[in-house]
Amino acid sequence: MQNSPTLGGGHGWDSWDWNSLSASCLREARRVLACEHDAEEVAQDALLRAWRGRRHQRTRGAESSWVRSIARNEALRRLSRQTLRRDLYTEGEAELLDGLTATQDNSLLAEIIDLRNAIAELAPTDALLLRLRYEGDLTQGRLARLAGMPEGTVKIRLHRIRGRLRERLTGDND
Repeated sequence: MQNSPTLGGGHGWDSWDWNSLSASCLREARRVLACEHDAEEVAQDALLRAWRGRRHQRTRGAESSWVRSIARNEALRRLSRQTLRRDLYTEGEAELLDGLTATQDNSLLAEIIDLRNAIAELAPTDALLLRLRYEGDLTQGRLARLAGMPEGTVKIRLHRIRGRLRERLTGDND
């Protein structure tokens, strides 16, 4: 057992109140997500991430805010994935307008329609890479393995795709 890590008392995380941290994570996730089930999953994911990264938290007494920020980031990631899953790439513009009241800000909707149209103009392989990365929430390494490309190539292609989309949407040539 010479390769197994040892838990010393000097780390501080061995005395954390995980029940209190769990409740704090759940409260933070509920602030972002409407669905209780999603909030509970996010809180569990955040606690797992905190447990795995606990050795990096060196400041005693700051674990609560650190774990809450992990929970908030996890909830925002979940919310982002849920938004992307609505498949804004294939819905018609009229379908996107259904259900909007006159008081709602339509500028976001216009941006979504513009983004969908810009993605539709991409090469099919570029659009697929983009969808797998952001809608499928795949890492660049996983994308590289699936596409049979080096990870650096995938990273550069995604960077260039985002640049073309940014140029198309904002008109900037930077």
